[in-house]
Amino acid sequence: MPEQVFVGREGELARLHTFMDRVVAGQSQVCFVTGEAGRGKTALTIEFARQAQEKHKRLIVALGQGDAQTGMGDAYLPFREILGLLTGDVEGKLAQGSITQENANRLQEFLRFTGQVLIELGPDLLDLFFPFAGWLGKLGAFAADRAGLKKKLETPGKKGLEQSQIFEQYTNVLMALAEKQPLLLILDDLQWADTASIGLLFRLGRRIQQSRIMIVGTYRPDEIALGRAGERHPLEKVLAEFKRYFGDISVDLDQVEQQESRQFVDSFLDTEPNRLDESFRQALYRHTGGHPLFTIELLREMQRRGDLVRDEEGRWVQGPVLDWATLPVRVEGVVEERIGRLEQELRDILNVASICGRDFYAEVVAQIRGGEARSLVRRLSTELEDQHRLISAQGTRRLGPQRLSLYRFQHQIFQSYLYNAQNEAERTYLHEDVGYLLEELYGEQVEEIVVQLAWHFSEAELVDKALDYLTKAGQQAAARFAHQEALSYFDRALEWTPETEHGERLQLLLARASVHEMQGDREAQQRDLEQAQELSAHLDDPALPAELALHGANYAELTGAYGQAIESAREAIRLAKAAGRPKLEALGYLRWGRALWHLGHYEIARLWLERGLERSRVAQQRELEADSLRNLGVDCWYMGLYNEARAYSEQALAIYREMDERRGESGALNDLGLIAQYQGDMERAREYHEQALQIRRETGDRRGQAISLHDLGDVALHRGDCDRAQGYYEQALQIHREIEDRCGETMSLQDHGDLSFYQGDFAQAHRYYERALEICREIGERRDESRVLATLGRLLQQEGENERARQHSEQAVEIARDIGDRPSLGHALTSLGHALTALGELEQAAAAYQQVLDIRRLLGQGALAIESLAGLARVAQEQGKLEQAAAYVQEILDYLAERPLFGVYDAARIQLTCYQVLLAKGEPWARETLAAAHRSLQERAGKIQDPGRRRSFLENVPAHAEIISEWEGGGGGK
Repeated sequence: MPEQVFVGREGELARLHTFMDRVVAGQSQVCFVTGEAGRGKTALTIEFARQAQEKHKRLIVALGQGDAQTGMGDAYLPFREILGLLTGDVEGKLAQGSITQENANRLQEFLRFTGQVLIELGPDLLDLFFPFAGWLGKLGAFAADRAGLKKKLETPGKKGLEQSQIFEQYTNVLMALAEKQPLLLILDDLQWADTASIGLLFRLGRRIQQSRIMIVGTYRPDEIALGRAGERHPLEKVLAEFKRYFGDISVDLDQVEQQESRQFVDSFLDTEPNRLDESFRQALYRHTGGHPLFTIELLREMQRRGDLVRDEEGRWVQGPVLDWATLPVRVEGVVEERIGRLEQELRDILNVASICGRDFYAEVVAQIRGGEARSLVRRLSTELEDQHRLISAQGTRRLGPQRLSLYRFQHQIFQSYLYNAQNEAERTYLHEDVGYLLEELYGEQVEEIVVQLAWHFSEAELVDKALDYLTKAGQQAAARFAHQEALSYFDRALEWTPETEHGERLQLLLARASVHEMQGDREAQQRDLEQAQELSAHLDDPALPAELALHGANYAELTGAYGQAIESAREAIRLAKAAGRPKLEALGYLRWGRALWHLGHYEIARLWLERGLERSRVAQQRELEADSLRNLGVDCWYMGLYNEARAYSEQALAIYREMDERRGESGALNDLGLIAQYQGDMERAREYHEQALQIRRETGDRRGQAISLHDLGDVALHRGDCDRAQGYYEQALQIHREIEDRCGETMSLQDHGDLSFYQGDFAQAHRYYERALEICREIGERRDESRVLATLGRLLQQEGENERARQHSEQAVEIARDIGDRPSLGHALTSLGHALTALGELEQAAAAYQQVLDIRRLLGQGALAIESLAGLARVAQEQGKLEQAAAYVQEILDYLAERPLFGVYDAARIQLTCYQVLLAKGEPWARETLAAAHRSLQERAGKIQDPGRRRSFLENVPAHAEIISEWEGGGGGK
C-alpha cells in the first residue's frame, strides 16, 4: 500500500515538533489536536508521528482510538489498543496505515523490555487490558520464562483492586518504558472515549511530568459541547484542568477552514434576533460543516418542531429539547442522493455493514449475504472506497485460521443514515445474524467483544443472549475498575431480567453492590443488598443466606456499625454450619473477630479469629488462612503481645509470598513494621515499611502507599526527623485526596496536626485538627471524630484553655462510649484527665486516669499505660500524697528500664513528672532524671533544621520550656 500523501499543515506540524523536542529533552507533554469531522486530525497526527520517528531514531509510537458505537461503554478501549501495540500487536495498525513499518519494527524490538516492565510494574494489566496468553507466543518461550511471565499465566487474578491502582500501574509501566526510549502516544477520537479512559488520561497528565512521554489526543469540540447522556461530557473537565495546569496546548484545525464557513453560520443566525450561545453555534457548525443548504434547512426544521423558540422579546432561544439526530428532509435528500447513486447490490452491502457500526468486517457482511468474501473485498475496495468514497480500508487481522478485513464508513452520517433507513424488523434480524456470526468467529476469544455482542443481542431482542453479554460486559468493566460503565451494564441487565428470575436478579444486585462498594457509595450499596435479601426468600440455596449475611457484616464494618457487623457475622456462621460450607464459616469468624478488635475487645476477638483460622485450614483456603493469620497478628499487636503478633504476621507473609499475593504481602510487611515500631526497633520498622511501600507502588495500591507513607512518617517523627516526617505526611495526604479517600484524608490531617503540635506550632495544629474534625462529621466517621476531639482537648490544655479542653474531651468520651471503642475511650479519658487536673478537680482527674490505666492494662498497651501512671502521679503530688506519687513514678522507671516509650503523645511531660516527684521526695537521682530529660530534648531539637521551628519546639511546649528552665536554673547542675 503506498504511503498517504500529506500536504500543508506546516505550522501545526512545527508546533507539534516543538512539543516533541521538549519530550526528548526529558520534559513530558500533553497536547490536543482539535477539529470537526474531516478536518484531518488523524492524518496530521500520523504524519507528525512519521516525521518524528525520522528525526528521533529511538522514538516509539503507539495509537489508540475511540469508537462511536461501543467506545463509551468499552472500558479503556484506546489505552488497551496502545498497550496492545506496545506488546507487539502491530499487524492491524500497520495494515491501516496508522503506523509505519519502521515503527512496527521498533515495537517488535521493544517487546521483551515491555514484558519485563509489565510483569514487574503492571501485573494486573495482564488479561485486564489485553489477551495475555496470546502475547506469550509473540514474546517467545525463552523470553517469557526469563521474565517470569509463564508463572503469571498460572496465577489466579488479583482481587480487591481499585481503579486508582490500575491507573497507577499503567502510569508506572509507561514511565518505566520511557526511561529506555521516548514514547509518543496518540489517542484518537476522544469524544467517544469511556469515562475510565478519560480518568486514566487525567492521571497520566498529572503524573508523567519528568518522563519522556508525549500524549497527543484528538477530539471534536462540538461533540464535547453537546455533552453525554444529558450531562457534561467527562472530557470537558479534564480539558479545563489541563489548560489550567499547562496553558495553551491545543492545535485547532478548525481555525483556518472554519473561518469562512463558520462566518456563514454566524451571519445567517444573526439575520434574526437571537440568544444562541457559542456552544449552540459550534454544534450547528459541526452538524452542517458550514454548508449553506444544510445550515439553513436544519435551522428551519428546528424552528418548525420547537427545538428553537422565541422568548418574550422575540429572540430565538433554545427550547427544552434539542434533536440533532433527525436530519431535515432536504439534508436527508442530499445524503440520499449520494447513497442513491449506488446500484442496489452495493446499497444492500452497506445496509448490512451499517448494522455492525461505523467499523465492520467484510467477511461478516459476506457471510450474512451468502456471498464469497474475496469478491466482496474487491467491490468494497474498488467501488465503495475508490469510486464512491463512502468507506475506507482499515487493515486486516486473523482469528485463528480466519482472515478478517476491516473497513470503516468515511463519515458517521452515512452509517447513521443507512442504519436508520432500514425498518425495525429488518434491523432486528440483521443484529441477530451479526451477533451470532461474531460469536462464532471469535470462539474462545469472545471475551474481546462482549460489549459489541451485548449491543447486537439487545437490539435483536434476544433476551437470554443479551443478558449473558450485558452481565459479562458489566463484569469486564468492573474488573477493569471502570465503575460507571459497569453500573450501566448491570442496570440494563436488571431491566431485561424478568422479575420472576430471582436468582439472576440477585446475582446482578450483588455484582452492582460490589461496584458501589468500590465507589464508596454506601447508600446505593445498602439498597442493592436489601433487594438481594428480599429475593433470597424465593430461592432454595442453603449457602445463599450465609453469603448475604457476610455481605451485611462487611457493609456494617465499612460503615462503623460494629455491633451490627457482629450480629451479621454470627448469623453467617450459623447458616454456613447448617449448609456445610467451612469457607463461609471461616469468613464469618474473620468478620466477627475484626468487628471485635475495632471495638477493643481483643481477647475475645482472638478466640474468633483462631476459629476462623482453623476453618480456613479445613476448607483448604490458603489465602483465607493467611488473612486470618494476619488479623490475629493485628489483634495481638493491639494487645501489646508483640512477639506473638510478629509470629502470626510472618506466617501470613510466607503464605502470601507462596501464592504470589502481593497485596497481602505488602499488608503483612506493613504489620511487621508497626510491630517493630512498638518494640522500639525503628530501623527494622523503616525497612518493613519501605518494602511494603515498594510493593504497593509496583501494584498500584494507592491507598496502601498512603498508609505506608503515614507509617514511615511516624517512624521519622519518633526519631525526631521532622523534615522527613513532613515529607512523608505530605505525600500521604496528596494520595488520599487524589483517590478521594476521605477517611484517609482525616488520618493525614491528624498526622500534620501531630507534627505541628510536636513542634509547638499550636495555631497550625489547630487548623489541621479542625479540618480533620469537619471531615469526620461530614462522613460520619465517629471513631476518628472521638480521637480528633480528644487531641484537640490536649492541645487546648497545653494552651491553658482548660474549660474548652474539658468540653472537647467530654464529647470525645461520650462518642467513644457510644460506639464501644475502648482504645478511643482511653485516649479521650487521658485528655479529660489532663484538663481536670489543670482545673484543680483532682478527684475526678484521678478517676479518669484510673479508668484509662485499667483499659490500657486490659488491652496490654504498656507504653500508653505509662501516660496514665504519670497522670496519677501528678494528681497524687498535687493532693500531697507524695508516697503514692513516688510509687507511680517507680513503676514508670521500671518499665522504661526495659522497654522504649513509643506511641505516647508527650514523653517530655512523663519525664518531667518523674523528675518533679523525685525532687519533692529528695531522691538523689532526681538530677540524673532531669539531665536525661534535658539531653533527650536537646537531641530532638537538634534534628529540627528550621531555626524558627526549633525555637517553637523548645519554647512553646510547656513541658519543654519547664525542663529547660529547671536545667538552666540549676535543678540539673551545670
